[in-house]
Amino acid sequence: MFLFVLLAIVLLVLFWQYIVAGLGLWVLVLIMRTLINWTIADPKPNYRREHVQTRYATTLVQTRPAARPVQTRPVAKPKPARELPAPDYLPRWTPSRRLDAAREHAQWQKRFDNAMHYNPAGPGASNG
Repeated sequence: MFLFVLLAIVLLVLFWQYIVAGLGLWVLVLIMRTLINWTIADPKPNYRREHVQTRYATTLVQTRPAARPVQTRPVAKPKPARELPAPDYLPRWTPSRRLDAAREHAQWQKRFDNAMHYNPAGPGASNG
């Protein structure tokens, strides 16, 4: 504890000019702020009021955008850009159709792999 007190005294002795200058600047800033508030600055604004008082006239301050009427949906149903095919024509993904598609894909993959195995240049390329 004695060392901390001794260290504090040494710091005060070494830096007393800076400490006094800092306190002087602090007091100077306080005085300048008080002078500015008394002479130049406007009083603190009250943000709860709906208008701002100026020296020349009272002007209203818009706090939010002006209300617009809500646009409703049109009554008429719009037509699609092109006609859709009949529902009977549209394919249905049934379990049997999925199985057929998976089988067809497996067969195609097997043919593709065999073509690559027998012809390293690629499918459709000649060996000569």
